[in-house]
Amino acid sequence: MDLEQLYLRLPTRLQNVVVSAQGYRIQRSRYGGAFQDQLAGYESRSSWDRERIIEYRDRRLQAFVRHAVETVPYYRDLFSRLNLTADDIRRLEDLEQLPVLTKQTVQQQVDRFRSEAYRGQSLQMHHTSGSTGAGLQFPVTLESQHEQWGVWWRYRRWHGLHRDEWCLYFGGRSVVPLSQRRPPYWRTNRPGRQLMFSAYHLSDQTIADYLAEMKRSGARWIHGYPSVVTFVAEQALRLGVKLPIRWITTGAESLLPHQKQIVRRAFGVSPIEHYGMAEGVANISECPHGGLHVDEDYAAVEFLPGTSGAARVIGTNFTNPAFPLLRYDVGDLATPSSDVCPCGRPGRLVACIDGRQEDCVVTRSGCRLGRLDHIFKDCVRVREAQIRQNQPGHVTIWIVTAEGYGRADEEALTREIVKRVGDDLTFEIEHVDSIPRTRSGKLRFVVSNLSAEAA
Repeated sequence: MDLEQLYLRLPTRLQNVVVSAQGYRIQRSRYGGAFQDQLAGYESRSSWDRERIIEYRDRRLQAFVRHAVETVPYYRDLFSRLNLTADDIRRLEDLEQLPVLTKQTVQQQVDRFRSEAYRGQSLQMHHTSGSTGAGLQFPVTLESQHEQWGVWWRYRRWHGLHRDEWCLYFGGRSVVPLSQRRPPYWRTNRPGRQLMFSAYHLSDQTIADYLAEMKRSGARWIHGYPSVVTFVAEQALRLGVKLPIRWITTGAESLLPHQKQIVRRAFGVSPIEHYGMAEGVANISECPHGGLHVDEDYAAVEFLPGTSGAARVIGTNFTNPAFPLLRYDVGDLATPSSDVCPCGRPGRLVACIDGRQEDCVVTRSGCRLGRLDHIFKDCVRVREAQIRQNQPGHVTIWIVTAEGYGRADEEALTREIVKRVGDDLTFEIEHVDSIPRTRSGKLRFVVSNLSAEAA
């Protein structure tokens, strides 16, 4: 029995203890050490002009490329093969001399991307599935974690949000057993000041319990996936429930215009958009004027034009020297803008982010599940995946497998799906040679063919 299954068998009181213990560990990891110094540094750079921030970015990029060439086998061989030296990469534009790096390449040669400078050191392992549903595990330094949370808290503090605020959290974590049929559908992380709600139990029948607890808590901050937050907003409007919300932050999915409107109508505030990922190769933050700013001091971000007007997001993660990724294709699309934001903050602007836009999956009982990529986070031999739904309560999961995929991988994948969806959704797994992209070249993680009435 794994630790998650053991947790789910505990009584609610003890689950709250475990959630708080995990919250304490996470708080120490994210916000200990040099976090405050990193946050102060990021905030000081908010007032720099464009020329100064670009010079800073390119200086960090140059040092990072040198580190990668000197200590990472993959880049040592790549630069040799291309007859390049680290000195050939001095600015963002110089990266065009290198090929774009795909997640598939990293998965296939993951050990060759690890820096020899960190060999033998104890590093945290992060994992991600991203837009393609393909799993990737990689090491990160403690300093890189502090940087990532420093840049994330910078944009939140732009909006007056501080770490001592209690958060109503709607993410993808299985904090409540799927078999549970009565409230509470939430658990409390006291060190992290989070009331963590289960997205897997949200439905027309349970929403009144959610809204009552949200109101009782008095918390003013909601954070979660846009699809889930929008559903909560829709139901608050339907039931006429008013909540004292001051901030709404979103992540992991694109925040769509109609979602913004619904959330604003329900809670009286506009959701704050943010774009980032575990690999740390790009970061885009919304300022109080509504501008989506590329955080130039955090990563080297390129936008490669596509045929539809949107551009591919390509990034270099110069904050994590343990696992350098140069010109990494995130798998997302964005539309760059030439506008100038009145806020005066540096960084290129993005008109919109067309990444990770996913439909919901509808269960037999009417629950709508979004952001199911957690299923594939540890499935490192699943190259690509897509969830397809033609009728409520049933999905077909297409997977493209990598070399070495076997029965144990299939059984682990099946167990993970059951963990996330329970018996309220049947599924079948189909192995395919490839998964078709959209016209703009995007691989959609969920394709729903349900009618509006069925959805």
